[in-house]
Amino acid sequence: MKAISFIPKKNIEQWLDKLSSKYRIYLPVQDTERAVIDYMDWESYKSGQKDRFRINLTEKTKKSPKYIFFPSTEKFFDFEYIKDIESPQEVELELKVPPTGDSRPILIFGIKPCDIAGIKRLDLIYGEGDKTDSYYLDKRKDSIFISIGCSNPYPDCFCTLVGGHPFDFENADIGMVEDGDGYAIVKTSEKAKDIAREGKDLPDGSDKKIDDAETRAVGMIKKYWGGTGIKEFPQLMDKSFPTDVWEKITAKCISCAACTYVCPTCFCFNIRDGQKDLKGERYRCWDYCMNSYYTLEASGHNPRPDKDKRYRNKVNCKYNYNIKRNGNIYCIGCGRCIEVCPVGVDIREAVNTVIENTKK
Repeated sequence: MKAISFIPKKNIEQWLDKLSSKYRIYLPVQDTERAVIDYMDWESYKSGQKDRFRINLTEKTKKSPKYIFFPSTEKFFDFEYIKDIESPQEVELELKVPPTGDSRPILIFGIKPCDIAGIKRLDLIYGEGDKTDSYYLDKRKDSIFISIGCSNPYPDCFCTLVGGHPFDFENADIGMVEDGDGYAIVKTSEKAKDIAREGKDLPDGSDKKIDDAETRAVGMIKKYWGGTGIKEFPQLMDKSFPTDVWEKITAKCISCAACTYVCPTCFCFNIRDGQKDLKGERYRCWDYCMNSYYTLEASGHNPRPDKDKRYRNKVNCKYNYNIKRNGNIYCIGCGRCIEVCPVGVDIREAVNTVIENTKK
């Protein structure tokens, strides 16, 4: 991997400040009081408490940045039933679409390669085919990703097992690698060339440092399974469907759905109406296949009443159904589901167990 230019760490905030006139910027920020790392918009960061918030480009965020394009709760419109006093039996329905707000395109700075892969998976769901999602696409339009490679993957990271890489900048507009007191820029897309003009001269030995960091990062990721290609997963998952392996895998699962909340590729949602008197709003909110009511029918019947069946569906959604649907595995190896699970269920172990059982 060859470096193109270099930007010192001390110049990052000044650089982002210039870009903020054209873009809505989001970046990973650590709240030192709550010990949480999450994405924050640039204006909130700049106006926040300087001793409390700091940019953190090394550790992964608690939540996936998918919520920037696909919020956990999103209003569609307000509605009101208007009665005619002279003709009470006649009621008119008035709809009010909320204002669009900030029209600047979105720029996400410091996004990890795996999280870009997750958003690209959502693009296939909401942006292709006969039915597209205008709410999602309006936010994705002209968006920019400035990605920083993962020099120190966490023990629960496994991107290389699902076709990713800690320095995969294929879908990034600008790819950067930490190099001493700055970042070497190793990739710039056509639409980001103007953005990357802040680059300075490269320090000596940058290319070798980048190659060494890449080799080291890949070597840190554990090989839970080997020799099983992504195209093999649908057949393996199908064979495991009628077996009792899922009961064994989910013996300690409490079906809390925390894993689905943090997953970068979960895309299910529900549409609800909230109403008081004659006024209300229609909105959508994330829905989770691990919740017992996810498939609950109005009749009271639930085709997935048990946690093992719900977890089986969740893993098959990642490692089976969507591979058949569009050829992409819908797990990007970020490890967030492993990190948040209160009882230590590990999706890597689950997949490995399926592989071992079905190949016997």
